[in-house]
Amino acid sequence: MPELPEVEVVLQQLRSCILDSSIQEFHIKRSDIIRTGHSSHEWYHGATVAHLARKGKSLIFTCKKALDTRYILAELGMTGLFLFERPSQGYEKHIHLTFTLRGPQETKLHYWNPRRFGRVYLLNDEGLTQFVQRRFGADPFELTPQAFHALIQTSRGRMKDFFLDQHKLAGIGNIYANEILFDACVHPHARGNRLSRPTIARLYTSTQRILEQAIRSGGSSIRDFRAPDGRRGQYQNVHQIYQKTGLPCPRGCLTSIKRLPTARSSFVCPSCQKRS
Repeated sequence: MPELPEVEVVLQQLRSCILDSSIQEFHIKRSDIIRTGHSSHEWYHGATVAHLARKGKSLIFTCKKALDTRYILAELGMTGLFLFERPSQGYEKHIHLTFTLRGPQETKLHYWNPRRFGRVYLLNDEGLTQFVQRRFGADPFELTPQAFHALIQTSRGRMKDFFLDQHKLAGIGNIYANEILFDACVHPHARGNRLSRPTIARLYTSTQRILEQAIRSGGSSIRDFRAPDGRRGQYQNVHQIYQKTGLPCPRGCLTSIKRLPTARSSFVCPSCQKRS
């Protein structure tokens, strides 16, 4: 599933290629993909893409027409992609939205959503404000070390669950939660309110470092992820612990990586990530 780094990679490409473009056509091929505001979709014809932003794992298109402003909020779900070119034959049936654009670069933007976990919301100002307040916690890049410390200190749950809770910290999923916890030498089942100040400081540093490195590498292409120009991410090639069961710990401690029996795959080095 695309997480914060992958969505940020998509955002950066869209900003460079479609910002200030005019939407000539907003073609919906599956009406059930629009979860809110379907009746307003014709308004977007002729609107300008004035701003693009990321909130957690979601993309927000700010569209302007005359004095009116509306928004397209897109969730990529498990395997959703925004692509400038149609995918190869056989996958075309999974294109659920197509934007026809007039601008300096790209003329098409396709929303490819094969497993249909992705969703699109058409919102006005009030709708966007309510949606964001209801669905998203803090963005990792917007938190100061002090705010991050306070957030963890109020959490009595497991740290892995803390990172996956989008109402607390928006954007991190299973891949990067595993990588961050390993980088900081924190066990996935450690309780947030029992962590020391130095440990929380390590977690903050690891969170920033891992996410920034992943973005610079184009994200992780475990399965289907591609940037809008079709390029695969490369960060999966340097994952330290995710899906590394049975392999030796990359820190050289001579311990094998274990997979914990949890609903969401958790990987741990029993030596480097002690539970106590």
